[in-house]
Amino acid sequence: MVRYSNLAYFTQEAMLTLRQNCRLHAIAIIIIGVAVMMLTLFLLVVLNTKMMLQELGAKAKIIVFLTDDIQPAQRRAILAQLRVFSGPHPVHYVSKEQAWHDFTSWFHEGKQLLPGLQQNPLPASYIMPLAPQTHSDTAAQTLVQRLSRLPGVEGIEYGAGWRRAFQTVVQVLQIFSLACGCLLSLGIIFIVANTIRLTIYTRLREIEIMQLVGATAHFIKGPFVIIGMLQGLLGALVALGVSFGLYHTLLYQLSQTLSDVFGLGQLRFLPWPLIAGVLAGNIVLGYVGSAFSLRRMLRALPLAF
Repeated sequence: MVRYSNLAYFTQEAMLTLRQNCRLHAIAIIIIGVAVMMLTLFLLVVLNTKMMLQELGAKAKIIVFLTDDIQPAQRRAILAQLRVFSGPHPVHYVSKEQAWHDFTSWFHEGKQLLPGLQQNPLPASYIMPLAPQTHSDTAAQTLVQRLSRLPGVEGIEYGAGWRRAFQTVVQVLQIFSLACGCLLSLGIIFIVANTIRLTIYTRLREIEIMQLVGATAHFIKGPFVIIGMLQGLLGALVALGVSFGLYHTLLYQLSQTLSDVFGLGQLRFLPWPLIAGVLAGNIVLGYVGSAFSLRRMLRALPLAF
C-alpha cells in the first residue's frame, strides 16, 4: 500500500520533472487535449441528438384519417381505442370542414389549387399525442397496426420515416464515437508511453544511482506513473475547457435556431457524470501508458530488476 510520505515524494518528483522537461510534456498534453477534444465533440453531438429525438418523440402525434362514409358506431369504436392508448392526453377530433379551414389558413394558395372541386377532399381525423409508453418505434407500430384494422380508418400517419431516420443517425453516431474513442485511447496510451520513455532517458544517470543504493522498482517508477496520470488529467482538462468554450461561442446561435424553429430545448453540454468519466478515463489511460513504458524501459537498464 502506498504511504502518504511516498505519495508526496512521488508527486514532488513528478512536478520537478514536468518543470525540467516542460516543452516535451506541454506538447504531449496539447496532443492529448486535441485527441480528447475530438471525442468530447462527438459525445456532444450524440448527447444532443438523442435529446432532440426524445423531445421530438414527446411531441409526436398519431393522426387517424377517417373514411367519408364512416358510421357513428365505427367512430365511437375508434375513439374508444384511441383513449386506451392516449393516457392523460386528450384525443382531438378534426372535422372535414375544420381540416379545409386549417389548410387554407396555413397555405393561402390552397384556395386557388382546387377551384374546380365540388366537395371538400380532405378527410376528418382524430389527432392523439403519443403517450410515453408508445414513444418507441416498436410500440408505435403495434398501436398503428391495431388501429388500421378498425373499420372506418382510411389511413394513419405518425412520422415513422423521420423517427427511423433519426434513430439510425443516433446509432451510427454512437458506433462511430465508440470506434473513435477506442482509437483515440490507444493514441493517448502511445503518446504517454513515448513521453515517459523520453523522460526516462533524461534521468538515466539518476535511475542507475538509485538502483545502486538499493531503491526498489516501485520507488523508482512512482514519479513516472504520476507524470503519466497528470498528462492524461491535464490533457482532458484542456480538451473540456476548449470544448466548453466552443459550446458557448459557436453552438449558442444554433441552439437558439433549433429552439425557435422546432420548439426544442437548448443544446446541452456534457453532464457532470460524463465529465467525471472523461477525466477518470484519461487518468487511467495515463497510468496504462506510463506503466507500459516503464516495464519496457527499466528492463533495458544495466541494473534492471
